[in-house]
Amino acid sequence: MLRAVNVLSVPKIFLDSLREAVLALLPFMFLRSIWILFNIINAHFLFMESSMAGLLSQLFGLVFPLLLTISLAYHLALGFSYERIHATILTLLLFLKFSGYIQFSEDGIALSSDFVLPQAIAIPVFVSVFYVVLRRVFTFSIDRKGVLNRSLKRHIDATLPYIVIYLIALLIAPIMHHFSLTPFVSWVAELSMQWQSVLYNFFIHLFWLAGIHGAAAYYTFFDAQFVTDIYVSNIPFTQFFDLFAVPGGAGGTWSLILALLLFSRNQHGRAIAKISLPFALLNINEILLFGLPVIYNPMLAIPFILVPLVNQFLAFMLFSVFPISVVNLDLSWITPVFANVWLATDGNAMAVLVQGCLIAIGALIYRPFIRRFEVDSNEMLGDKLARRLRLNGRVLAHGDMLLNKAQNELGEQVATVNDHMKQLLEGDLKVYYQPQYNVKTGALSGLEALLRIEKDGVVSSPAFLKDFISAGMASSIDVWVLEQVALDMKDWKQRGLLHTKVSMNLTVESLLDSEHIDNIKAMLGGLPLVVEITESGYIQNQVEAQSVILQLQKQGFHVAIDDFGSGYASLSMLAKLKADFVKLDRQFLENASSPEGKILYHHISSALNEMGYTVIAEGVESEEERAFIRECDIEFVQGYFYQPALSKQHIEEVLEGAGKA
Repeated sequence: MLRAVNVLSVPKIFLDSLREAVLALLPFMFLRSIWILFNIINAHFLFMESSMAGLLSQLFGLVFPLLLTISLAYHLALGFSYERIHATILTLLLFLKFSGYIQFSEDGIALSSDFVLPQAIAIPVFVSVFYVVLRRVFTFSIDRKGVLNRSLKRHIDATLPYIVIYLIALLIAPIMHHFSLTPFVSWVAELSMQWQSVLYNFFIHLFWLAGIHGAAAYYTFFDAQFVTDIYVSNIPFTQFFDLFAVPGGAGGTWSLILALLLFSRNQHGRAIAKISLPFALLNINEILLFGLPVIYNPMLAIPFILVPLVNQFLAFMLFSVFPISVVNLDLSWITPVFANVWLATDGNAMAVLVQGCLIAIGALIYRPFIRRFEVDSNEMLGDKLARRLRLNGRVLAHGDMLLNKAQNELGEQVATVNDHMKQLLEGDLKVYYQPQYNVKTGALSGLEALLRIEKDGVVSSPAFLKDFISAGMASSIDVWVLEQVALDMKDWKQRGLLHTKVSMNLTVESLLDSEHIDNIKAMLGGLPLVVEITESGYIQNQVEAQSVILQLQKQGFHVAIDDFGSGYASLSMLAKLKADFVKLDRQFLENASSPEGKILYHHISSALNEMGYTVIAEGVESEEERAFIRECDIEFVQGYFYQPALSKQHIEEVLEGAGKA
């Protein structure tokens, strides 16, 4: 199953998928960082035999390239919505065959992680590019008459492109051996030390941005003999680089941590900075690079490269005028910042001050990029792409379940849902908010979160929801909306914009899902949330609906019955439910164009008011309808007469205005 990919969206999908693949490795990077700390302690106290500790360290190194290529293959397939398992298996086969990870000798088979990280990245990208191109150019189908089981046919059809890609790889691999970086490497080696040092700084960080250990990659491709030569004063370049260009690690780790703690408005960014602190003390920065992430992040790539270059320039110019002496060249790489300069210079206070100033300058350089990064994404990009790709995964998984569960009886529905899934995954889901107003005072009284899909710059209501609900796939969408609404409400609360309640719809499927209800409590507890249950939802599940309503109200939330009047609900049924709000469907208001309809609308609204419900009139689109609503003594309204559903950016302008009123 592959959607028709818009050419302009391909780079974005690649970047999103690559970043999510890196984020997926965060638990491994965390474990590896803890292991490094343990190794440092173990070297002094010998909790574990050094041979065993060395073996486990080697294992961590060997596993990483495999995990990276698997994660990249899986998430690229997820991003482009083609078969994940097939893609991962093919990528692994190509990686094991061409990367040099498996080495054969007279002594047997050995594994080596040396110089294989570029292939761990390039091979999944190669598979993804060729798969997308092949599916755009050719239509693979082994059973055009529809004889085979739909699921079996899908897997066979997905396998055919991978066979072609494997054959292409066999043909291309020998040709790639003829390409050489030798001329460029030789040209770099002939440059002056100053220029070599600048290129060393630049390329190391460029490698890091691709997920490859910078120094190890540089030493693989370039002549690095100059790093032991004196660079300025009596300082060899390698010591100068570690002490002043990258205090704390690549990209100026301590500058980035300081910038996040001081300037980030995002909980994810500050949390990653705090988690990274104990490791950064020992110059271990993988958690920060992979967790934020900096890797595959164009916005943070600029300061990540710029800060070390600025540090190098400033420190070089300063020490050229005010020389310092380094007396200790044997410091461990884990010596913390400030302490490393103090020990290296035999207590030179100016050198320590310079390192501190460079960290502060680096934080100021990071500041606008962090702010821009957060403004552009309205949340940490890692959160956004993770939720988007998790949505893709849920939708695709539900599609698999639907195909396997109901091959015969749901054939037509399967085709419809498949079409919807392609549209959904091709577009970009958004949560818009429609304001609700007090009809008497004109004051803002609430917001309703509404799902929208943006495709090719056009924003529209999603047409797939009804079919998703029928197919039992609505929970995927509900989870995505819950996560987005939680992010937005927490953001508004932190910025002092959350002056009113926010409503969020709950489908029948999620209404009956205790885990989803628990997630609502956990993610939105303490916030002014109104959970809207559709009329059909409570008609079909009265006992369960009442139980959920009581749970939510006990947690401090309010509950609204949505679209009242669109189905077969009765006032007597509402008498059994203890909801807080009832939203009158626009259908009632349309019928009020006749005298009988006006009488009915007036009596229903009066009855609801007398029963203790707060009534909200939906779909008010004209001054005449607004005036009629006032006559019915209904206090709250929403509709196009006031405002349509607005994007987060535009609804924040409404919230700011309401806060000043």
